Amino acid sequence: MRSRPFYIFAAFAIGCALILLARLVYMQIIQVGYYRECAADNLRLNSPIMTGRGLIYDRCGKVLARNEAVFTLKMLPYMHDNAEELLRKAAQVLHLSDSKLSKLLAQLKNNDGEAIIIADSLNQEDLARFAEAENQMDGLKAEVKFKRVYPNQELASHVLGYVGEIDAEKLAKLKHKGYIAGEWIGKEGLEFSYEDVLHGRSGLRTEMLDSEGRFLGDVEKEPAIPGDDIYSSIDLELQNKAQEALGDVLDMLAAKNGERSGGAVVAIEPYTGYVRALVSLPHYNPNEFAEGISQKKFSALLNDPCSPLLNRAVHGDYPPGSTFKLITTAAALNEGLISPLSRFYCTGSYIVAGLPFNCFVRTGHGSIDLTECLGHSCDVVYYKLGVELGIKRLSAYARDFGLGAKTGIDLPGETTGNIPTAEWKEAVFKEKWFPGDDANSAIGQGFVTASPMQMAVATSAVVTDGTIFRPRLVEGRRKENGSKKSEHLQKYISKSRQVKVNPKYFACIKDGMRFAMQEGTAASSGGYALGVAGKTGTVENVPTIDNPNGLNHCWFTGYAPYGYSDNWTAEPLVVTVFVEKSGGYGGAIAAPVAVKVFEAWNKISARETATQ
Repeated sequence: MRSRPFYIFAAFAIGCALILLARLVYMQIIQVGYYRECAADNLRLNSPIMTGRGLIYDRCGKVLARNEAVFTLKMLPYMHDNAEELLRKAAQVLHLSDSKLSKLLAQLKNNDGEAIIIADSLNQEDLARFAEAENQMDGLKAEVKFKRVYPNQELASHVLGYVGEIDAEKLAKLKHKGYIAGEWIGKEGLEFSYEDVLHGRSGLRTEMLDSEGRFLGDVEKEPAIPGDDIYSSIDLELQNKAQEALGDVLDMLAAKNGERSGGAVVAIEPYTGYVRALVSLPHYNPNEFAEGISQKKFSALLNDPCSPLLNRAVHGDYPPGSTFKLITTAAALNEGLISPLSRFYCTGSYIVAGLPFNCFVRTGHGSIDLTECLGHSCDVVYYKLGVELGIKRLSAYARDFGLGAKTGIDLPGETTGNIPTAEWKEAVFKEKWFPGDDANSAIGQGFVTASPMQMAVATSAVVTDGTIFRPRLVEGRRKENGSKKSEHLQKYISKSRQVKVNPKYFACIKDGMRFAMQEGTAASSGGYALGVAGKTGTVENVPTIDNPNGLNHCWFTGYAPYGYSDNWTAEPLVVTVFVEKSGGYGGAIAAPVAVKVFEAWNKISARETATQ
């Protein structure tokens, strides 16, 4: 017979069991939704899926910008009771420095729930070590992201531009377009101009974790969408030849003048507007930005007196010198001040408002016709034409040829240059406009400034008998798994307009440019046999802080072929060359660079024709 205490204990045990049962029923049935929700919160982790930017190709399909997969190792501190120990273990496995570990431990101490990036851009050796020790480091995760790579280094750097990590302000504005923290965004060049095409859309991965924070696998996924590829108009081989030709001249001038200068080359098809080469020297390596450029390095680039970040072809603003005479000639012909049959007499000097304005040939050119006048670049004739035209009419023609305004090239930060007027001078300098200003403007000096791109476009208008095509650096785009230059091609077709000059007058301007290559200012350049026609320019400078020796700038702008040439097999091409602080003349310095570009283009075309 059992004792009374036994029954008391049994009753107590049954009561506890009933209470426990009731509690279980309450938790498992009544509050099942709540606890299911908590479990889901604890075991699910949302993380972004990075995607690569669209690739950039040259016109022939050669890669100019691509992506390279790199891996990031991260840890979520709140998932680990021993987060510090895990960090130390990871640092040991990956051979992280003591300073790096100290920084990670400081992040852990001040962590507010964000992921800690243990290692960015893991190399293959790091990945191998992590894979071997992965079982000992539950909760750490290697994630893929993409690094921008420019395989040709500095080549075409001012065309391509560079990328940089998106900042918080930009991210807030673009989050609705699929941008996420830590991703790269175009900062300059085509990377910037075509950001909306090149950037894809990040995806979302929902991952299952166990109670100890180990990743078990994906349960849901919103796929990432890669960016579209673009096909630039640049010919990589021609770009390289143009850069080499200009670089050789700049090296020679540096040795001669004792200081480094810069320059630019623009090669453009006059009947399409497609830019086949765009060079600005000195240049920079866009890979340095893609790898995360240091503040010290960036400051050095910004403060470099040679301004390697300046795209001289598009951002540069320089007096065009005698290349501007192409526009002065067109204006004088169209206004009836001269005719294709006009003759002139140059004594070596022209008096304007009582002051002598000298020709660069101080003894004068004597009796010359219009072809000779343009080919020999006679200043006296153009001083006279400038005064007769007046700045109001001359500036109107200059603007019609595209100067004083952006060309519309698909690169950021393009300069407008400056085409002056009497009103402009009064507003800026509080001075009246003088007849001498008319004379200086007619030869592309004084207050007139333009970029090499603008002068290339103006020259193209001469070649096409007055049609100006908007310059373009992209021929088309390609969607993922799509064909080259797909249905979006229409967007990239260059628009055109007609200048207000009678087309019949361009023939004699071309004759003058051809004469310059034969007997005129560019006769020593070697371009005549190839069928090149062109105009030289030399800009006289006074000493300044940036140019203490007052060294001349020099120009050449021209095209090929002039009419029909047995030696020319390529599509027509305009080439404009600018050399800063050369101390020489356009015919001797800039013209030979252009001739090398023409020769390269002709050889490229001949080879392509032979393989078709």
